[in-house]
Amino acid sequence: MPIIECQSDLDIATAETLRQQLLDALQTQQPLEIDGQAVRKIHTAVLQLFLSLIIEAKARAVPVNWRNPSPALLEGARLLGFADQLGLEPGTGNR
Repeated sequence: MPIIECQSDLDIATAETLRQQLLDALQTQQPLEIDGQAVRKIHTAVLQLFLSLIIEAKARAVPVNWRNPSPALLEGARLLGFADQLGLEPGTGNR
């Protein structure tokens, strides 16, 4: 199972590298796990990137799970209204 370990600052400068990591992991067709415990700052573009990943993974029937999403990651997703779609809310099954 590919595991993506998020950096502490997920800003626009890190988005392209993260995008490539996510695409590479998705290509394996294996369940994907995103470790978000280190995230202290997250930019809207990165949350949109995660949302695109979730949509594409669902289309390919590839499970995506979150490991230890940090308070900053949760708050950013909630502020944009993405928490449910990203599977970060309790009961969504993707934590």
